[in-house]
Amino acid sequence: MKKLLVFIPLILFLIQCQKERDKYYEKPDWVEAPLYEVLQSEGRFSLFLQLVDRTQYSASYKGNGLWTVFAPNDNAMSAYLKSKGYASVESIPQEVATKLVAYTMLYNKYQFNQLSDVLSGGWDTLISIKKKTPYYETVRREYNGTDSIWVVDANLPTGYRIGDNNYKYLPFYLDRYFKTQPTPLTATDYNTFYNSTYTGKNIQNASVVKENTITANGIIHEIDQIVEPLATLEKILDSDPYSSFKSLIEKRGPTGTPYFYSYLTVSQLTSYFRTMYPSKNIDHVYCKIYTGLAVPINNERYSTNDKETEQNGFSVFAPNNAAVQKFFDEKIKDYYSSMDNLPSSVLGYFINTHMVNDMVWPGGYGSALNAYGDFLNGVGTSGAALDRSVYTDIKPASNGFFYGSNDYIKSHYFETTYTEILLIPSLYSMLNNALQKYFVSSLKEDLMKCTLNGYTQEDYTVLLPTDELLTADGFTWAWISSSYGFNHSSSLTSADTRMQRLVRSHIFKRIHNNNIDTRITDFSGDPDGGYDGYAYAVNDYGDMIRYKDGKIQMLGNYDETDWVTVTPIKTFMNGQVFAIDKLLQYSRRTTQSSVSAGWEEQNILVYIKQAAANNPELSMYAEYMDYLMTNTYSPYTLSKESFFTLLMPNNTALNQAIADGVLKPIADVKSTSDLSALNGAIYFFKYHIIPNAVYVNDGYSQVLLSSGKTQQDAVVSTALKILIESTYLRMDKVGGNLHFTSHNSTETRSAFVVKGVTNSNLFGAKAVLHEIDNYLLYVSAN
Repeated sequence: MKKLLVFIPLILFLIQCQKERDKYYEKPDWVEAPLYEVLQSEGRFSLFLQLVDRTQYSASYKGNGLWTVFAPNDNAMSAYLKSKGYASVESIPQEVATKLVAYTMLYNKYQFNQLSDVLSGGWDTLISIKKKTPYYETVRREYNGTDSIWVVDANLPTGYRIGDNNYKYLPFYLDRYFKTQPTPLTATDYNTFYNSTYTGKNIQNASVVKENTITANGIIHEIDQIVEPLATLEKILDSDPYSSFKSLIEKRGPTGTPYFYSYLTVSQLTSYFRTMYPSKNIDHVYCKIYTGLAVPINNERYSTNDKETEQNGFSVFAPNNAAVQKFFDEKIKDYYSSMDNLPSSVLGYFINTHMVNDMVWPGGYGSALNAYGDFLNGVGTSGAALDRSVYTDIKPASNGFFYGSNDYIKSHYFETTYTEILLIPSLYSMLNNALQKYFVSSLKEDLMKCTLNGYTQEDYTVLLPTDELLTADGFTWAWISSSYGFNHSSSLTSADTRMQRLVRSHIFKRIHNNNIDTRITDFSGDPDGGYDGYAYAVNDYGDMIRYKDGKIQMLGNYDETDWVTVTPIKTFMNGQVFAIDKLLQYSRRTTQSSVSAGWEEQNILVYIKQAAANNPELSMYAEYMDYLMTNTYSPYTLSKESFFTLLMPNNTALNQAIADGVLKPIADVKSTSDLSALNGAIYFFKYHIIPNAVYVNDGYSQVLLSSGKTQQDAVVSTALKILIESTYLRMDKVGGNLHFTSHNSTETRSAFVVKGVTNSNLFGAKAVLHEIDNYLLYVSAN
């Protein structure tokens, strides 16, 4: 009895303690209820809660984690059930129910005005367009060409990261985002994708009608429509109108290996999904990754960086089947019998032309560039806006925007002078290899400059050396040491040096704009130019050619009294390409019997003497230069490595220079008693040599440079230097004729080029020779 009396007070004490403990840990009145209870208390979400109860996410609603929920009200749920033909929430398939609930949830707690910010160790006021949901598409069966295999989509640019699961993102279209873009977006940008009314509070197709309902484990934003998970760009391309385009993406090579994607084995991937889905009897799981496309069309992530993924996505401008056929008919059928026969590289150019590694909004279409830097509309901001009669199937994707089109995007790979080289490897593989090896970021890129990529005045005339011509010259393309390169049969020839010069020798850069047109549209010549019908041009390397009646000569052809016949092939957006029956040669073959002996460049003096032999008015100039370049006292030489324009004062001009006391007679120059006359002559004639460029008397109203550009005049340096200071001439055109003026002189002297096929535009080794009608004089300003 005593023991009982002792225990009774103890029990009463323990009961009192428990009451006090319960009271201490009791939830205060000011603490919010969890998501589930708050939705219940609101009274407008009974149908949605029925849906939540059918999923594993009901536990999260009742207290686990921290979430943002976009909760569709009963009106939204009722409209959804009616539109889908479901009698009740219970009629919705379990898989669909899970998708709908998971896709309304975001990790973390975002008040409405924070949805466009990025939460990453704190709030970053970056502009977010979407947030990650817990919904993802899991492992699936897919046919790999020979068998049905288990596959998951890549979630990294290089493969798969275990645990990431390639989660889908829920897109927002918020007023704050629209207004803060460099070019503000409008309701039209939204309504191009959705039929819903733009409110500035749109969550995909829905609108937030009540925001920021705070709960213990998250926050609720009420929406007026159901939001459904979007398909990836890859899945959208599976629809019938784009089967031709998708088949190109899925194209396999001769060995059965896909060109543009692969199935990777990733460490621990199989065990991960076996554990996750033990009932599926998974034997092996592969990661499907697109490695040959500008856009990873099956990847939900824009980047490995979460911030970048929230801010951006991809765009695909997919040509429908009719558009693919149109592309074939207009651009390919002259070269290949079908699209299936295109090399993988060419297929890749076509496919990636329709992809953008960015989200292209409808309002920004006019300035948008594809993966290769071409304007989608062909010309940029001055061109057409998004045309809904062309883009008839526009929809959002889970990883970007999809634009289905009844036309194809034009590409510089198929619209320029490079196209012919690219599409006929059987004829031009050596030329293409040379462009790739030596000029991949220079001349090759130049040949693809056109209006599509912002170059509105560039024009190129390309003479196409075939493999047959280059092989006959002695070239082979072979494995050399650690890579492929060119060999040449002549031991006297550097294959690399010769190939580079030959490629550039057959290309002419020109300009076409509202002010001047320097295009070479044919090689018929110039009957009114004053040169017996010849026209003249300078190629990309800097050598002069002459042409008429469809025949061309460069120095080597001229030396061998040979002609290259040209035949027009095709006109492109940025110029023309021509076939040739021989190579343009920059020097003549050696006098040895075999071509393999190589080529030799003659001294400039050979051409000076030849000019004098054909034109007696140049006899005095030739006599002076012959002595200056061969005397034993102070011979003057011109480097074979440099270009020159030689201005040759005629006999009348030189006699005047002698009379004016500027130049000593040739007899005095040759005298050994006084070298001042020799040095004075060198001084005089150096001032009539322009180094580093070949300036042709081409008849244009302005000075035409080898780059194809023109200018009203130019100040050019001469070979004469006073100590270390250069001297200069002013060069311009008067009546289409080259005109030179002494620069920095106390007196003005000028000279014109004398027209005539034996007077000027005469060939020299890396040089052009011009007779001029006056002498020029440098007089120091001091």
